[in-house]
Amino acid sequence: MPDAGTSIDVLLIEDNPGDARLVEHHLNESHVADIVGDVTLEHEETLAEGLRAIETGRHDILFLDLGLPESTGLATLGTVQDEDPRVPIVVLTGLDDRETAVTAIQRGAQDYLLKDDLDADDLARSLRYAVERHRQEAQLRLQNERLEEFTSVVSHDLRNPLNVAHARVNILRDEADNDHLETASRALDRMEALIEDLLTLAQQGRTIDDLSTVRLDVVAEGCRENVDTADAAVIVDTDATVRADGSRLQELLSNLLRNSIEHGGAAVTITLGDLADGFYVADDGPGISADDREQVFEMGYSTSEGGTGFGLMIVEGIAEAHGWDVRVTDSEAGGARFEITGVDVH
Repeated sequence: MPDAGTSIDVLLIEDNPGDARLVEHHLNESHVADIVGDVTLEHEETLAEGLRAIETGRHDILFLDLGLPESTGLATLGTVQDEDPRVPIVVLTGLDDRETAVTAIQRGAQDYLLKDDLDADDLARSLRYAVERHRQEAQLRLQNERLEEFTSVVSHDLRNPLNVAHARVNILRDEADNDHLETASRALDRMEALIEDLLTLAQQGRTIDDLSTVRLDVVAEGCRENVDTADAAVIVDTDATVRADGSRLQELLSNLLRNSIEHGGAAVTITLGDLADGFYVADDGPGISADDREQVFEMGYSTSEGGTGFGLMIVEGIAEAHGWDVRVTDSEAGGARFEITGVDVH
C-alpha cells in the first residue's frame, strides 16, 4: 500500500487519442489509488510537446508511445533520454516485438507494455514498480558517487607518503646497491598498483547513464597506448560497433590485455574478435583450469606474482554495469578466452 498522501505525476506522450483515453480511464479506476496513490495525468500528442513538458521537471514517470509521427521505435526512447535521463520511462507500443522490448530495457526503460493487453492493474503495478526502481537506482547512484569521492580522497592521501617513500628509496639505491632496497621498491610499486585498482573498482561501481556507439577496434587501439604490451602480439579481428561507455569499455579491454600478458608472458598472442551478441578476448597462454574459473573474478584472486587480484573483478564489474555477461573458457590455442555477451552490437 502507498503511504498516505502519495501522489504520482504521470506524463503520457501518445498520438492516438483513443489509446490516451484508455490509459486515462485505467488510471482513474478507484482501486488504482490503493496501489499507487493519487495519479495526476498530463497528456501530450507529439514528441516535441512531450519534450517541452519534460523540461518542467515536475513529472514522476513517463509513459512513452514508440510509434509517434515524428519518431518511431528505439530512436524515440533515445531522444527522450537525451532530454532528461533521470525520468523513469515505461514504453507503450502496439507491436508485439520482444526484441525491441529487451533492447528498450537494456537502454534504460523501466518497463515495456503492449497496448492491446493493457488494464488498470497492469498499468498501476508497472507505474509503482518503475517509480520505486528508479528511486532505488538514484539512491544507488548517490551512494556510488560518495564512495568514489571517498576513495579519491583516500587514494590521494595515500599517494603522497607513497611518493615520498619512492623518492627516498631511489636516492638510497643511487648511493648504494642493496637487495633490501630493491625489495622495498617492489613493495612500493605493488602498493601503488593496489591503490590504482581500488580506485578503479570504486569508479566502476557507478551506474552507467551515458551510452554511445563506439567501435571496438578504435577502443582496442586506445588500449595499446595505455598498456605495456611488450613483445605481445595483439590481433584486432573486428570492425563491430557496440553501445557502451567508451572509457569504461577501454578499461575492461585494458585489464583483459594486462591479464593475458601477466599470465601468458611478454610474447603472448592476444586476439579480440566478434561474437553474435558481443566480443571475446583470447590468448595462447597457459589458460585457466576449470576448477579456477569460478574464482578468477573474486576479489584478490591472482595466480601471478605481480598481480593485484583486482583486474578481472574490475572486468566483471564493468560488464555488469552495462548489463553484460562475462565468462571464461578455453581459447582455440589452449589459452584463456573471455567472452562478453549480451552486448548491443551493430
